[in-house]
Amino acid sequence: MRILHTGDWHIGRKMNGLDLIDDQAYILEKLMTEIETNDIDIVVVAGDIFDRANPSQRALKLANEMLYRINITLQKPLLVISGNHDSRERLNYGSEWFKATDFHINTELDEAHIPVTIGDTDFYLLPHHEVLEARNYFQDDEIHSHQDAYGKIIEKIEENLDQDKTNILIGHLYLSDSIESDSERPLSMGLSEAVSEDTFNSFDYSLFGHLHHPFAVNSEKAFYSGSLLKYSFSEHKQPKGYRIIDTDEKKVSFIPLEPKHDVVVFTGDYEAVINETVTFKDKDAYFKFELANMSYVTEPMSKIKMIYPNTLELKPLIEDKSSDLQTVDMTTTSDAEIYEAFIETTLDRNVTDFDKTMFKSYFAGEHNETD
Repeated sequence: MRILHTGDWHIGRKMNGLDLIDDQAYILEKLMTEIETNDIDIVVVAGDIFDRANPSQRALKLANEMLYRINITLQKPLLVISGNHDSRERLNYGSEWFKATDFHINTELDEAHIPVTIGDTDFYLLPHHEVLEARNYFQDDEIHSHQDAYGKIIEKIEENLDQDKTNILIGHLYLSDSIESDSERPLSMGLSEAVSEDTFNSFDYSLFGHLHHPFAVNSEKAFYSGSLLKYSFSEHKQPKGYRIIDTDEKKVSFIPLEPKHDVVVFTGDYEAVINETVTFKDKDAYFKFELANMSYVTEPMSKIKMIYPNTLELKPLIEDKSSDLQTVDMTTTSDAEIYEAFIETTLDRNVTDFDKTMFKSYFAGEHNETD
């Protein structure tokens, strides 16, 4: 059996105010081609189909179209869980009659222990849930963390686990010691989110969503698919794509996908960028520039956007002047000398005649109070 594992589509996401839905439509179209041409038997979406609980009409239309094409047009069994960004009610609507076409959605803790059986494999669909929800569900006041909650849930699943089958868990959570990114919303406030990988030892494979790095954890049995796109500049070095789990060959592969626009972070000199002495593979990438020597430039963002139109962020690179600071004796150093030293050290330029005139006018007793 060949399973395609994806997740964290975050349809409707914005990056620095830019709507990424066209980029999402592009990358999802590529995913459809991969499903069609790579001999895939089952598609797993491990949560966060949407970026927010109340998605836009465009986001809804794109998600519905893609899920329909996977399940109906390509006739692939489809297994979906809700993530912490999703609305359970919206995602779960129609789930009962979707089962007739092998489209299985679970958003409820109460159904996580009931397997979806396809061939010789049992899939357990465990959606994102809150610690308080698990505490109320099990009527157990000793559940104080995600580790406690997942430990209790897995115990319930293990009561009926068929060891003669291949058992696969689908979840949306944070595994201990994993790599995080800036664009991942915390799962809870004030509670420990981390869950030990050992919690899921009973499963042959655990396929997770939530973390956007596909290699967020190094494991032989637990895997993240990662997000399909880079959703923050902290992800600019991360590969993006999907996984294929081949249960017959016992092999797990990561397949990269090329986006419509890459995400690039560049740190350097303003003149090198504006004069194009540094070059980039894709001028239409989404850029974040951190640049030195642009304090004298009027509207630097406008100038840079003339060359790199999809620049989303520009920050001045502040040089560390701390090593150049000198201690002076205020009793033996004149005000003019202190003023000139400040200009030379802090502004990194020579003192001009205009500076000297301004000093005399405003600091040497020539300043008129009525000016």
